[in-house]
Amino acid sequence: MPLQISSMMGPCARPQGAKLRCLKGSRGLEGRQGESLSKTTDAAELAALQEKIKTLEVNFQEAQHRIAVLHVVHEVAGSLTSELNLEPLLRKILVAAVEVMNASAGSLILLDELTDELVFAVIEGGGGENLKGVRMARDKGIAGWVATHRKPLIVDDVNKDNRYYQSIADSFDFKLTSLLCVPMISRNKLIGVLQVLQSKPDHYFGDLDQKLLTTFANQAAIAIENARLYESLKEERDRLVVVEDEIRKRLARDLHDGPTQLLASIIMSLSFTKELIKRAPEHALDEIDLNLGVSEKALKQLRTLLFDLRPVILETQGLIPALEVYAERLAETDKLNIVLTVEKEFERLSPKAEVAIFAVIQEAVNNAKKYAQASQIDLILQPDESQDTLTVLIKDNGLGFDVHKVKARYEERGSLGMINMQERSSAINGVFTIHSEVGQGTEVILTLPLHENLLSNSKEM
Repeated sequence: MPLQISSMMGPCARPQGAKLRCLKGSRGLEGRQGESLSKTTDAAELAALQEKIKTLEVNFQEAQHRIAVLHVVHEVAGSLTSELNLEPLLRKILVAAVEVMNASAGSLILLDELTDELVFAVIEGGGGENLKGVRMARDKGIAGWVATHRKPLIVDDVNKDNRYYQSIADSFDFKLTSLLCVPMISRNKLIGVLQVLQSKPDHYFGDLDQKLLTTFANQAAIAIENARLYESLKEERDRLVVVEDEIRKRLARDLHDGPTQLLASIIMSLSFTKELIKRAPEHALDEIDLNLGVSEKALKQLRTLLFDLRPVILETQGLIPALEVYAERLAETDKLNIVLTVEKEFERLSPKAEVAIFAVIQEAVNNAKKYAQASQIDLILQPDESQDTLTVLIKDNGLGFDVHKVKARYEERGSLGMINMQERSSAINGVFTIHSEVGQGTEVILTLPLHENLLSNSKEM
């Protein structure tokens, strides 16, 4: 019985001519499986690509937002540089910060260097206006932490932060959801801190907000420094105007009480001499001699006034010769006994130091003449190379006064004498002190560093 090969070979068993069709069918199955796998891979890649595009779109939107905010920050910072009045400037800074950060409220807190305290200068929004002027320790609260560490800080839940200053926070009439506080630093100097507050639900500050506000705060700090410098210059200008006016009044008074009176006397005497020549010429020479004496006295007074205004010898020969001439002139014109003592020779000082010392001595002597009714004044210069100091002592035997009472009445009296001496001393890194008691005379003491004020070490050479 013949074998049935086809049945033994299975379903794909065919005559040789049918073998190709069976192979083609197998390859068709593999192709369909490959196409399915390719479609799955393409879908995954497409999903990943779509996710990347979505991420890029978010990043692009964030970048656009950041550029827009930076543009606003740049414009606001530009406008700040044109504002030189401090109070309006502080208000502009805080309003801009609150708007740019889309915050609910904010506060600008300045550092008081004299007391080392933080002072609420401006408050915007949130009903916290009653905080203005409130002081707190530099290391107190979240603002104190930022001021102490000079680092920005974001707090999303202030109630869980032990640095939170509850008594300050109670001044605002809303519940905080987020707080951002940054230091204001100019030329490595802490000016204060700037903080913005958020009360909207689900609104929190992020790293981008922190970076933007830090940039803005540093620009604002420079603007504050410039405004303070401008105000300081204005105050100095006003002070100089007052000083100039006081000098003019003093000069007018000295001219009126001295040379003017003498000149009037000379004119009257000359008129009398003219008549005397007609009626009793033998007595005219005596009257002329009298006029010559009065004229010489008037001339000395005028030269003393000119010396007080600008002692040329101070510029040409230095402090010691200038003080010697000054003492001689006062002895001649005011009958005032001035004793100058230089305990040890020292190098010539810089022009700045010599002018400052001479001005302090002039002011002290004028006060002794005008108020203390002193008859003797001791001028003592004590150089101490071991301590690198020069001590200038002006001591009178006048009436004396209560130093504390005089200082307390300075604003009412409008006198700038002691203030001028203090400022002159500070200009050469000196320390100015004054000791006086009623009936015990007065001592004015100026102590300054010697080495740095020498002419040989001066940049004015």
